[in-house]
Amino acid sequence: MATITKGSFSLDLVFFKLDAELSDEDRQCAWELYTEIATRVAVVGKRGDESATNFDGELYAESLESLFGFFRECRAIMRRFPVGRIKDFHQQHLGVFINRVLADLIRPFLEKWRGRYLAWYVEALKAGRSPYEVQKEFPDLKALLEDWTALRLIMRRIERTVAEQYKLVPLK
Repeated sequence: MATITKGSFSLDLVFFKLDAELSDEDRQCAWELYTEIATRVAVVGKRGDESATNFDGELYAESLESLFGFFRECRAIMRRFPVGRIKDFHQQHLGVFINRVLADLIRPFLEKWRGRYLAWYVEALKAGRSPYEVQKEFPDLKALLEDWTALRLIMRRIERTVAEQYKLVPLK
């Protein structure tokens, strides 16, 4: 697999080789990761929006919290499926890949934007206006949405790759 680079994010998709038969645990781990990715608009954007640039109807504060929730769920998946239970020890465990996704993509995005946006947003909401109107005034909105679009495009590639490699039923 290739390295994906979008904006300031880069992620190597080489995460396993499937030479052996997958165990049920391997596939369950992949399914849990896949469902967390596929069911979160904050992670992959809206279905049907090929460019992942449609943020209409989203409250960015809630979507940032969903992305943070995705981070927590991925760590829980890693704990539920420890490397010691993998069927084929020549295969790199999916948990190692999940860690790279968190460390190289999700964490840098959250560190850059979550605190800065939420601190600004809480203050800006004190004026009593609609949260949808307030969020449009974030001073770095263009850069935030560009980074978020890049993250979503990479996560869509990861979603497809996990489904293909682990022979999962697509949720689309």
